[in-house]
Amino acid sequence: MNHTPSCNTDAANAARTTDRTSAASIVGLPLATPRWLRRLIDAFWRGVDALNPRTRLAIALFLVVVVPAGVLLHHLESQGHAVLPGLPRALPVTVFEDAVLAVALYLAGALVLCIPVAGLICRFVLMRDIHAINAFCLALREGRQPRPLSLPNEQEDEHDLLRLKRNLEWMAHLVASRERHLMARLEATDSRARHMEELAVRDALTGLFNRRHFERRLAELAAEARLRPPFHLMLVDCDRFKAVNDTHGHSAGDELLRLLGDVIAEAVRVGTDTPCRIGGDEFGILFACPDENSVRAVAERIRHRFAQCQNHGCTLSIGIARYRQQGEGRADAACQLAPVTDAGNAASAGEGAPLAVQAMVARADGAVYAVKRRGGNGIAVR
Repeated sequence: MNHTPSCNTDAANAARTTDRTSAASIVGLPLATPRWLRRLIDAFWRGVDALNPRTRLAIALFLVVVVPAGVLLHHLESQGHAVLPGLPRALPVTVFEDAVLAVALYLAGALVLCIPVAGLICRFVLMRDIHAINAFCLALREGRQPRPLSLPNEQEDEHDLLRLKRNLEWMAHLVASRERHLMARLEATDSRARHMEELAVRDALTGLFNRRHFERRLAELAAEARLRPPFHLMLVDCDRFKAVNDTHGHSAGDELLRLLGDVIAEAVRVGTDTPCRIGGDEFGILFACPDENSVRAVAERIRHRFAQCQNHGCTLSIGIARYRQQGEGRADAACQLAPVTDAGNAASAGEGAPLAVQAMVARADGAVYAVKRRGGNGIAVR
């Protein structure tokens, strides 16, 4: 901690030395110039930098054009008509008066036209380029594609304005290329994020939604039930699936589950219904549809299509239940006491689910259990 002040002092001294060197080099002064003079020169250049180009040019014209004419007129008035500078003898009175009048008229015209002429010269020489550069930089700052600057063929001895324009063109090119690169990276990142999000809610074997998404979508539909018609839940259980695993191996069982997933995905509406694999050979489908007959028709299509697509003799036990608000009907309490199969245990695993959701899952699971007691291969609605 004791070395910090000395370090800061050294840095400040180095900065001051650099400033003195730069100021002295600008005006051509030796390094041994007194400090007060250097400060005066620095203050002068700071004042000059604060002026706009038009004011600077007006001052330059005043010093170059007006001041010499004023000095000449003062000299003429002070010397009288005796001798003009550079002339060997006195001039006639008329010639002298004409010369004084001409210088006075020139001085008056210079004084009046100094600022307008400075503006015209500044616009012709400098301001058009500055306006073009300013518009170019403004477009870059706002994220727009700037209009290309008008540039001649590149040469070695170009002035600074042309070099500045070329550097700005290169900067715009680099910004555009980096922006395209960043956009490509962002699109790739978004694509990977969407892919990872899709993997997080998809079942790896069947491609349907997984149990996590099933529970989340079930809660969403239940929350929206007061503002829209009631939805339906369909639970699907594959009969004799264990026998296929035991007889033909797990690879045959996985292929059978993939086939059932394809059948279910083809039967439902993409983006409207939610087909899920809950676990094992149990599947669940959420139908955003209040018509029970339409849901039953989909169940029949799934059952018949699955029976035709495989030769293992497996069938489907399907249970359907409509969502009812809590307290609607007398069947909810009774259905909660129905025997619960593995599908019901998986579907109602969320302990924080509303009672109406738990009752609907219990009724759908009870319907599946009822079909299985009859030998499977059927549909029941509760």
